[in-house]
Amino acid sequence: MLPTVEKRTNKHLSTKRRIMKIINQNPPSKGLQALTIFLSMGVILFLFNAFSAKPPPPNQNNNISGDSASLSDVVAMGQRYSKLKHGDKKQNRLAIVIPYLPPADGAPTFPSYFDLFAMSAAGSVDSIDYLIFHCFIPPSLLPNTESLPPNVKLINLSQKTTSYDEGNDNAPTECDMAKLFLRVTDQREKQNLLQTPIKKLTTMISHQIINMPYILVEYKPAFGHIFADYLKDYSHWGYSDLDVVLGDMTRWISNEEWNDYDIVTYGFGDQDKLYLRGQFTFHKNDPKYINQLWRDCKYLSEMDVRYAHPEKLKFESAEGCYSKAVITKTDLKVKWAVKAFSDVKEGSSIYAHGMYLSLGKDSYSPRSVLYTASNVHAGDKLLSLPHDWFQDTSRYKLYSQTDVPIQEYVGEKTKVETYRTLYNRNLDESLKDIKCMYWAPQTYQMDICTVNGNVGGNEVVTLENGVLWKQRFETTRDGIFPEGIVSFPFFHFQEWKRVYRSTQLLNSHNIRQANVPGVIITKEGTLPLLSTQRSSSTDWNIQSHPWSNSKPSHFEWIKSDTGATPEHPSYNRFCLRSSKKGNPTGATICNVAASWPPAGNATHIASSVEGSAMVHLLRYPSTSKTTKGTFRRGTNQFISSSWWDEKSINANEDVTLVLTLQITSLHMKEESLVQSLLAMADSNIFLWSGQPSVLLIHVDSTEADEGEKMSELAKALQLIKDKFETDQKETASNQTFHLKNSLVAVVDSKKPVVSRKALMNMAMHAAPTRWIVSGLELERGLVLSKEASYFAIREAKIYADLPGHVFVIPQFASKRDDTRQNSGSEVNPVPEGRVLYTGVGNDLLPTIRTKQSMTSNVAAYDCFQCSDAGVDDGAGTGAGEELTDDRSESRRLMGESSSKRSVEEQIEDLWWDLSVADVYGTPGGFRSSLDLIAKIHDRIEVSLISLLDRSDDHLEYLRYSDKSPILLIDRLGPHKEMMTLDLVPEVDEFGGRNCFNLLRLAQLATVGYKVTVLPGAFAASYPKTRAALCTESIMKQKQYCDCDFPSESTITEILIDEVKRLGKIAVLLNELDSRVKSVI
Repeated sequence: MLPTVEKRTNKHLSTKRRIMKIINQNPPSKGLQALTIFLSMGVILFLFNAFSAKPPPPNQNNNISGDSASLSDVVAMGQRYSKLKHGDKKQNRLAIVIPYLPPADGAPTFPSYFDLFAMSAAGSVDSIDYLIFHCFIPPSLLPNTESLPPNVKLINLSQKTTSYDEGNDNAPTECDMAKLFLRVTDQREKQNLLQTPIKKLTTMISHQIINMPYILVEYKPAFGHIFADYLKDYSHWGYSDLDVVLGDMTRWISNEEWNDYDIVTYGFGDQDKLYLRGQFTFHKNDPKYINQLWRDCKYLSEMDVRYAHPEKLKFESAEGCYSKAVITKTDLKVKWAVKAFSDVKEGSSIYAHGMYLSLGKDSYSPRSVLYTASNVHAGDKLLSLPHDWFQDTSRYKLYSQTDVPIQEYVGEKTKVETYRTLYNRNLDESLKDIKCMYWAPQTYQMDICTVNGNVGGNEVVTLENGVLWKQRFETTRDGIFPEGIVSFPFFHFQEWKRVYRSTQLLNSHNIRQANVPGVIITKEGTLPLLSTQRSSSTDWNIQSHPWSNSKPSHFEWIKSDTGATPEHPSYNRFCLRSSKKGNPTGATICNVAASWPPAGNATHIASSVEGSAMVHLLRYPSTSKTTKGTFRRGTNQFISSSWWDEKSINANEDVTLVLTLQITSLHMKEESLVQSLLAMADSNIFLWSGQPSVLLIHVDSTEADEGEKMSELAKALQLIKDKFETDQKETASNQTFHLKNSLVAVVDSKKPVVSRKALMNMAMHAAPTRWIVSGLELERGLVLSKEASYFAIREAKIYADLPGHVFVIPQFASKRDDTRQNSGSEVNPVPEGRVLYTGVGNDLLPTIRTKQSMTSNVAAYDCFQCSDAGVDDGAGTGAGEELTDDRSESRRLMGESSSKRSVEEQIEDLWWDLSVADVYGTPGGFRSSLDLIAKIHDRIEVSLISLLDRSDDHLEYLRYSDKSPILLIDRLGPHKEMMTLDLVPEVDEFGGRNCFNLLRLAQLATVGYKVTVLPGAFAASYPKTRAALCTESIMKQKQYCDCDFPSESTITEILIDEVKRLGKIAVLLNELDSRVKSVI
């Protein structure tokens, strides 16, 4: 039965339009009004001449709309290759058609694994184009065109788009995909046989595909007809899915497949079921015959009859009817080849060792080669094999010889027997009940299912003149593939995709731009493909390293992850809020997505689509007129071509402070409370002394309307705007000059609360520098010490040539306000409304140590209690001990009792000792050897790693740790292929105040990052800051406690995946380092 559905419309567009008006409102001057009238006449003249304008040349933009101009662009893709010669494959070019609609109950984005698909598709750029038709994905959430390979084209079939900049208020509510699909009824429409009116049929199909996008696969057999206008100049067309990783397709498609067969389909050894695989099947582009074979399937050709009885509607797998229609033809040549990997068999080498995707020596070249171990016991071969083995012409010269087939036929051809042929011989009625494909209707099974045992996994099946044949094949191993590995042209991860989250796959997004060998695809996500041609990590020639400080003008590292650079923003999409997906256990669905606007576009138009977030840039450094850019027509607004002012940022040595803030509807009820929160953010940026900073503010606009809530929202947005919006006349004396290197953005997502960790990921990816400080909880009233930026910069310079460090900044709750700060002095004036405190000094350190003025039990002083934080008694570990007793210090730090202390206590002890060294000049904080300090670091790292063993006590401590670690992190990992933002992000789904806060730090330690402390720097909350944020309404707020996710089973599965993913990387590192040491 056809379900009752809703269109994907914007229910809250009017509210968001008001929000935009509040943020952008600036009353025009009379001069501007006059100028507008003058310019409008110019626009009229421009439009008058526009009719003779030519469409843009093809391939300029990967994101194109579905109008006639874009159609010509796509058609030109086939034309530009029609005269090229590829050996014996001249004039052969394949268009793979993939329509896509986002899930009705999820964010309007491509799936989390789309970038993995797209990056792998680049390897077949010389023979295949991928035409991806989509609707309802706003431009802000589309992949960046600069990062897409030229053979991956996104074609937008949304009927309308929204652009606030252009003043168009129409949200994309219709999809022309349904109109295209109704081409399957063209003959019945011409013959006036339609049982359902075409308008009604269009509406019904549109509703169905929008709310059940999986229905799109029903139409695959007819794609050659449906999308004929886009396929005119291709020799072949086909269909596939986005849940595939593509390898060296050009090398694997043989000359006979290009030239001798009408249809070719690739499977993974299950060709005893003769269905045309939805994951990869291609056809000769014959509009009159082959492209019309689907008409034998009445569920398509008589679509109007099917929809005339909506109560009887059922899903129809194209792999059933279409396969039978093809098999029963006597004038076709069809091939079922074994050329695919799949994740359907647990216990296989793919589960044991992962799927390797190598890019070869030059990651900028379009190469993609997929391979894995030939069996579960051959993993050693993978570790010893150079990632670019296929480019070694001395050992594997036949691989590069495209005229040498990879698979060779062996023996004689024999006939294949299906249950249909068996039935025709003996008329056994029981054979009609045979079923080998649970997803296809019974009526097709006898033709598709071969008799049990008749076709083996190493046999190719062909259809010739109406007869099915089989023949054994062998891989030409000598001179093509290394011993112990197996390779195929693509990998279908149909099971793994169900649980993939975006943060598990980040390091696959940028592999074409980064100088990395490739990735390893596993059930838990993608891992970096570590080069086997390496020296020991202790013997690196750092001067030749791409991120070496010896190359100040060529920071190649900054291209290696998916974060921002001084020249461009991060192009990632971020999931701000998720929910449990029905199946399997551990699966999630992203409900709200966001991304950073490009430079020059102050607001993302994602605001017009439900499930996406509006991101508005209030200020960014490159709005300065000293940077490259232009003025917006008719205004004095300067539009920069980049985010950051490159002249004022040293990407390798500066440190970016990353802050997030969530303003809820409860906060907005009290204007003073919003002002206090903004003051906390502003104070920390002020203390950062002009270094780069990112502030991402989430504002709750849920249920805001014309009434009281809308008024409260408007006031809050105006307060934010007044505090942080760019002032074109900023001088050294005004209140916002300290923000000159700050990026400040507001996110509106129609949710009361989003994941703080997701906001942190988004904010960190906007940082333009190698070093980042993140984790500070402004909502707790925490303020960095005055010298924190100085200590951070110092460590960044010291460790410039030693990648892979993370420094912990401790946090305290002060029992008294800092009375030493003279806010009225002329020497050190404090602007009104800002809270500043001095840092570590001779008089402050002892009071911290003895907990006379400060305690590390921050939770005990929270406005509301997430758990029983206890009462701080002021007596700390080692209180009152003397610094001059070496042996007592050694016993305190390394004695048996230290193993019983929490890792946070160990970190705090180390910070105190090293901070003493800075203040008193005592090496190491006490007179002891550097070896002892090294052992302390080792103990901390071991304690962190042990938290991931998931024992009961460690699991409880890991989950309920009540402080978000404040970390100074190097974006560069301890090994060249390890980029911190992509490899070890925060887990978006673990929202809430007390939800695995220490997980990321433990993961960093697991994969070899050196965990230490930032001496002298700390953050603290004070009675004044806490009082400003703690009102009666906030004290009643409880939603921030524990993990803000509704499924314990899902939380458990996510944690297991996170532990396994980083654990696998650690094992790979250990194995490779062991090999290096054995060679040395």
